[in-house]
Amino acid sequence: MNWKTFIVATGALAILPLGIHAAQVNSEVNDIHETNNMRHFAQRIKHGKRGDRGQVMNKLLQQLDLTEEQSQSIETIRSRSQTTAEDLHEQMKAEHQEIKSLLTSDADTEQIRQQFQETQALHQQLGNNRFETMLEIREVLTSEQRAKIAELMEQHQGRKGGFFQ
Repeated sequence: MNWKTFIVATGALAILPLGIHAAQVNSEVNDIHETNNMRHFAQRIKHGKRGDRGQVMNKLLQQLDLTEEQSQSIETIRSRSQTTAEDLHEQMKAEHQEIKSLLTSDADTEQIRQQFQETQALHQQLGNNRFETMLEIREVLTSEQRAKIAELMEQHQGRKGGFFQ
């Protein structure tokens, strides 16, 4: 073995444990970050907060002079949607845990990809649920109320357009 090969091999052996250690530390940091995110998410669910989307929509709807019938219809729609969303979030949580287990196991790549696709499908269902809820609420509103909520959303978001026009 020549000296250059010896120096490169020795250098690689010296650096390899540092790389492994860095990967382990990074993995531990990611696990802590994910645990904190899940804990925060669980607390928000427990207290009925999935972000401020619902609160913003409540404030916007309160400014529309809804009839009692409209308010009841919208509440029914939102309640049904929230139940569906909670179920989907629970399924997604289980699917993410399964992916994590597969990644640390000897599972083959195709099995992990399939699990990821199932998670993505649930995420898509969640988005579809939000969109369908918006359309259902839109049907309850008059054209004047749609125009007003679009204007209010524009003011809130600071950009043109809205879903209810």
